[in-house]
Amino acid sequence: MERETSPIADDESSIYMENGSFWERTHKPRLIILIRHGESESNKDKKINENVPNQLVALTQKGWDQAHHVGTELLKVLNVENQELVNDISKKYNMCDADSGKLPMLDYRPINTNIDKNIVFYTSPYRRTRETLKGVLNVIDEYNLRNANVATCPDYEYKPNGRQKSAVWPSPNHRPSGEYENDKSTHRISNKIPGRTYLKYRVKDDPRIREQDFGNYQDVNDMQDVLKKRAAYGHFFFRFPQGESAADVYDRVASFQETMFRHFHERHSNKPRDVVVLVTHGIYARVFLMKWFRWTYEEFESFTNVPNGCMILMEYDEGLRKYVLRTQLPKWNNLEE
Repeated sequence: MERETSPIADDESSIYMENGSFWERTHKPRLIILIRHGESESNKDKKINENVPNQLVALTQKGWDQAHHVGTELLKVLNVENQELVNDISKKYNMCDADSGKLPMLDYRPINTNIDKNIVFYTSPYRRTRETLKGVLNVIDEYNLRNANVATCPDYEYKPNGRQKSAVWPSPNHRPSGEYENDKSTHRISNKIPGRTYLKYRVKDDPRIREQDFGNYQDVNDMQDVLKKRAAYGHFFFRFPQGESAADVYDRVASFQETMFRHFHERHSNKPRDVVVLVTHGIYARVFLMKWFRWTYEEFESFTNVPNGCMILMEYDEGLRKYVLRTQLPKWNNLEE
């Protein structure tokens, strides 16, 4: 039986209890968006996993192109004041659907039409996800510059790759990759065009949204045998030797979503979040949706991995007081495969 194409989740964060009393939180983001990283060197050639740690695998040039393209796809679903500029930027980073990883949208319409001003990005600390985020932020920075004359100073821009084995950073201009805000430095907005808005964003690294652990260095031939066993055993419960199962990832997802709900409950937050974006990995994105929408593991098994560079959109429906999935996910053509 086919699952509904636009699932609706019970909103676990709608009521909060404090000192025995209940009150509704008032800071639900309008959109929650999942982005899978662009094509990586490992996606192109699995042999790289034999000698490069998984967390250090970089994007290919196609992956960078996908990162910039998904940045424009993100701009298109935001409520911004200059849609004509968004369309112009989109032409610059245009890719065909086959290469971009774009997934079909289902009935998306901005129910809440207030201008989006604040975005919170959570990123896996892996190099390929940070680099994907950098591509997305390049597009947002271009929009901010052309729309409001809010420039990005190279010394203060987001750096995707931090220094390993260094707990002390050389100067205030060089911050850890896991902590960044584009609205920190007043010199960046000193020449802002009066009356124009720009997108403020914050970046947070979170190891809980990292890739499923497949073990350390991976021999290609051995992994082929392991993947055959997983196909027979089932993708959700199969645990990789020295690694994780998707069920283990589910536990990380549950912890992360609880953190999200706590942020949503902040009654007088001085850090608003109109949109929340997770830059993550294929397995994690599917498990995130499984937990949020309370899918069974059989429903999880019915979906194939989402493509590199894709965007998955969840919209808050104020009438239903729930989030609705607006992206159509790819499924196996034959469930017996």
